[in-house]
Amino acid sequence: MANQQPPTKKIKMFSSDSLVSAIPFEVWRDVIGRTLGYSDRLNLNVTCKEFDITFGDYKQKFLKKHAIHIPQDVRTIEKAMELVEKLQMDPTEKDPLRIVLDKGVHEIKGGPRRDRGRFELDCSHITFIGKGFAQTTILGGFFVENYQNVTFAELTISNPTGYGLWLRGSTVHVLKCVLEECGYTGMFVWVGTTVTATQCTFMENMGDGVHCWGAKLRLNDCTIHHNGVAGLNAEKDAVVDLHGTKTNIHSNYMFGIAATKNAKVNIHLPYYRTVGDTQKQDNGGSIANMNADGTFTHVVDEELIHY
Repeated sequence: MANQQPPTKKIKMFSSDSLVSAIPFEVWRDVIGRTLGYSDRLNLNVTCKEFDITFGDYKQKFLKKHAIHIPQDVRTIEKAMELVEKLQMDPTEKDPLRIVLDKGVHEIKGGPRRDRGRFELDCSHITFIGKGFAQTTILGGFFVENYQNVTFAELTISNPTGYGLWLRGSTVHVLKCVLEECGYTGMFVWVGTTVTATQCTFMENMGDGVHCWGAKLRLNDCTIHHNGVAGLNAEKDAVVDLHGTKTNIHSNYMFGIAATKNAKVNIHLPYYRTVGDTQKQDNGGSIANMNADGTFTHVVDEELIHY
């Protein structure tokens, strides 16, 4: 036929072995190797002898390092956790894994639990650490269920479509973090969880700044303000302890502190009152100032409204 096109000519490409063989060993060692992240190295053809000689002990060095840097080693948090699985890492309490996030915004784009913008963590003994809450931001949230010794440090976490941290049945530490502008609550602490938050700020979230349901929570020198419902909401047998002279709860839309359904909020300060916020205590919930001798003074609602 007149319009029939000739068949496409197939070009035989060179193999990875032939390409690598043409590259001097020094180039692999001093130039190419320095530009490869961990995932790149893992995905290279293991039959490349020069690569194998240069980076044969790479995995062992990484396992000793116990740290993944974003974006230097991998681009995203999701890729970092995929790498943990590929390397079959097994962090322990004495030797935890660190996910080190550089300056900038790190968006959570995928993962096992993508609903409401949150990533479902599947690892114990892990620390996510940034360069400071003013410099490192995670756009998205985390779901942590039944894992221990999980730490978030030096970060801002903002999830416009859901919770910042949703924690259940776990032991979690939050250090020098800001949880802000979340579509729901900044930090939700669910049944069976023990959380310690130190020098953190929970602000401008659509729901509560912090919500604790049937769990244990300790807040050290934390600030909670300008949230859409309550600053601190404790329910269903929760026990919340407030420590530190820099503790400050103010300017929340409905309540500064709410304690309901037999929840207890214990204030371990000489005397503490919120500014401008009303308080809520009902259904067996209580807010109390703890005295130095171990006794407590039950807080009267009016005492916490103004200085």
